[in-house]
Amino acid sequence: MAMPPRGLVLLLSLALSQASLDAQVSKAWAECRGDSLSTWNCARYYSGTATLSSTLKGDNVNDVLSVTATVTAGKVACRVKGTEVGEYEGPGMIAVEHETTADAGEYKLQVWCPERAGDKVKSGRGPTIMATDRRAADYTTLEGKDSYEHPLADAANGLTGTETITWQLRRQ
Repeated sequence: MAMPPRGLVLLLSLALSQASLDAQVSKAWAECRGDSLSTWNCARYYSGTATLSSTLKGDNVNDVLSVTATVTAGKVACRVKGTEVGEYEGPGMIAVEHETTADAGEYKLQVWCPERAGDKVKSGRGPTIMATDRRAADYTTLEGKDSYEHPLADAANGLTGTETITWQLRRQ
């Protein structure tokens, strides 16, 4: 008895898996898909803003950075202003990953903005703005605020600072 080619079996099993997953997805989120940024990216549904405000101060350091990502139907426009990078705008990328295929639950938000004027954003580096392990009572509204010590703060060397991220995304 002849066996089907191995690739055909894999392709068929993937197609059946996707069909099974599609049947479980809430109709409200049926267009969420895996892509290069996330295994279950629902960003196309959202509009709003995500921001990062960062300060780092020391004897010879006074670094301030502000990043505002304006999201419209999953498309991102970044505005960056900082003492080290100047001021510029450029396109960004976003991933809004829902934990479940239902209408509520945990989610992760990641936004990538250019590091310098004229740069293209690459998903291979870490996101500029990230909120993980968040819970939404309803995925139609994702919002929050998180403040923490600046990653480069070093009390022993007199460096202090904070970073604050905020996000307000609504299903359009």
